[in-house]
Amino acid sequence: MDKSLKGQRLGDWGTGISYTATWPSQCPQVWDVEWKEKKPNYCGNKLKMEEDIDLEEPCGSLSKPKEKHDPLFIEEDEDDYFEDCLEEIQAAFALPGVSMAYSQKCQETLQAEFNVLMRQMLAQLDEFETTHETKSTLPSLCTDRENISVANCFKNSAECEDCISDTAESMAVVEHEGGTVETVPELSATMELKELGTTFESCIEEVRRLEGRKEELVQELLELEKPMEEETRALRSELEEAQKLLCKAKLQRHNLMNEMRFFKRRLFAAAKECAQSQMTLVIQQKEVEQLKEEQEEMKAFVEKLIEGIDQLHSEHQSQVQALQNQIDNMTQESSKDKTHSYLSQGRRASLDLQQYLQGGIKALEEWYEPRLVALLKRRQSSTDALIKYREQCQDLKTQLGPLKEEEQRLGLERARLEERIYLMEKQRKENVEQYRATIDRLEESSRELKTELQIQIHKIKEMEELKNSLAKQLYFYRENLEGQPPQDILLMEEKT
Repeated sequence: MDKSLKGQRLGDWGTGISYTATWPSQCPQVWDVEWKEKKPNYCGNKLKMEEDIDLEEPCGSLSKPKEKHDPLFIEEDEDDYFEDCLEEIQAAFALPGVSMAYSQKCQETLQAEFNVLMRQMLAQLDEFETTHETKSTLPSLCTDRENISVANCFKNSAECEDCISDTAESMAVVEHEGGTVETVPELSATMELKELGTTFESCIEEVRRLEGRKEELVQELLELEKPMEEETRALRSELEEAQKLLCKAKLQRHNLMNEMRFFKRRLFAAAKECAQSQMTLVIQQKEVEQLKEEQEEMKAFVEKLIEGIDQLHSEHQSQVQALQNQIDNMTQESSKDKTHSYLSQGRRASLDLQQYLQGGIKALEEWYEPRLVALLKRRQSSTDALIKYREQCQDLKTQLGPLKEEEQRLGLERARLEERIYLMEKQRKENVEQYRATIDRLEESSRELKTELQIQIHKIKEMEELKNSLAKQLYFYRENLEGQPPQDILLMEEKT
């Protein structure tokens, strides 16, 4: 009977759930579970197991854990484990594609652990069969098939299920053919296998539920990552565009500043030349005024000289007239001899006076003529220079007009650029505020995810503690069953 039930239990374990478990006696701190849904491999001649086994006395209720449980994944230090979880979440935020590869690696690792632990379970079943030998040849057959499956290293979980189901079928056939008689140790082994199977099924169901919750949380995390990544990319693209516009505006501003410096230099040079020309013009105007004053003085002096010459000429004429009158009187009074001598003397006196006057006029001409010529030349040069400087002033005025227009245009351009820079700064501040708000929102969502992760870790710890307590109770129950006589075992089974 125990062999048929054992085959039934093995067949039930191969009905679509492949799991990985580490026995508490070998590794009490780690309890890793991986399950996958597969196609059920039912046996044709399976026996139905007894259901509704009450495990409240040895194991306690699964739905109401009385103790705190250890987590599924326990590290040496909880802070290090939490930091590792945070690093994994940050890595998933940064590179969403890495999480898929990491999950594949986890699946491969858990598959390898599943194979190892299946070997351990089969080895423990062999030990159990050796300690509970019967008259049938079923243990050797089961052991041979299990050793074959272990030698193949369980390359595929489907092959493992087929092997277990074949073992169950063969065990069921051997039982029908042999028809061995049940004993008390076989009944205890059967009950132990039943309890072990129900315990493992409940644990596997709970692990399945937790794995489903884990997958849901992972999907929610990925769904939360997508809008955050899209928003981050959009913000980065907007920031890059704003930086490009800012660089272009800075380049244009730099070019315009260079042009303004060039035009300012030209304007400064033109203003400097204009100031120099104005100074020279003022100096020349002062010189012209001085020349005019000297010319007026010379004119007054020439007029005085002309008046003196006229006065001398009038005096000479009056003297000549007086002499002629005297000569006439003398001619009338004197004789004819004396008249000739007086005439000669008068002529001589007139000639002497004329020579004296001509010498004075010549001396005056020699004295004033070069000065008058120099004044005339100086006047001509000053008039020419004045005309030239007036033309230069007119040219500078004509050049100053476009320079003023250019200055006004540059002033307007500067005002426009300052307004544009102000608007760009305002836009940049708004973008920075929006980006900070987005970062705050992302940090808040990250904190929420961290809290959910802590809740999940706490639940996993509780499940681990529950599993450890169940494993300890199962171990103590098995110890009690092995240490009691068959009559006590039958009584305990009837009670349960």
